[in-house]
Amino acid sequence: MKKVIRFLLTMAFVLLPLVACSTIDFDLDKRKALSEDNRRVGDAYIRQGDYTRALAYYQEAAKHYADDPELQYRLGQAYQEKRNYDRAISHFLRAIELKPDMTKAKTSAGATYIKMKDYDRAILVLKQAIDGLAFEIYTKPQYPKYLLGWAFYLNKQYPESERYLQEALDYYTSGIPKDPIYVQALRIMGLNALAQSKPETALTFFEKVIPFAPKWPDLYLDIARTYRLAGETPRARQAYNRVIELAPGSEIADTAMKEATSLK
Repeated sequence: MKKVIRFLLTMAFVLLPLVACSTIDFDLDKRKALSEDNRRVGDAYIRQGDYTRALAYYQEAAKHYADDPELQYRLGQAYQEKRNYDRAISHFLRAIELKPDMTKAKTSAGATYIKMKDYDRAILVLKQAIDGLAFEIYTKPQYPKYLLGWAFYLNKQYPESERYLQEALDYYTSGIPKDPIYVQALRIMGLNALAQSKPETALTFFEKVIPFAPKWPDLYLDIARTYRLAGETPRARQAYNRVIELAPGSEIADTAMKEATSLK
């Protein structure tokens, strides 16, 4: 009898960890399922542009299981849309920590750093996105390259900016439909040239933008400044007037009016 009891006790000690592991696994699966359910509801709200409700569901999802890189990425998205950039960055970086090849999280982190005017960090993380193996299957590879070009421009590193912007533009030669990224990249190429006192080059890029954005006040302000740099006062005045016409009573119209007044 003692041998039987000893055997049963031994088996109990052997089986107890297995039962505990099974329970833990079951609880983890349950928590992951609850987290995913809440994340999906949050996704529906973010598609509708309701970032406050989306954030509430993402936060609830994180209570059940926070180590999901996709959830951390979505939390970053929601905070970014609400312009809480510090919180957005923390979630994008957590997503990258959980999934180091997550190109979209690195790209979003780069975009957020640009909004925070932290251009050095933006450049670093966007380079990592482009150098990553997953970049080869990224759905919009032109986007991180455009952002990197934009960050270099803002950091006054014009040759580097031109390199990545041109690489972004090169994707469109393969038949990709021209979209806002294409238009913005052309404009920043023009701004690069303008910053380097190359008005003729700047104008060639700005003129390519006009068919895509014929009523964009910012573009006409760029054009006015380019004509001003080139010493073509009548054309500069005409472009300033176009800004005022397109955005009457706005801050950019006030800027155009002041600059036009100072023309000689």
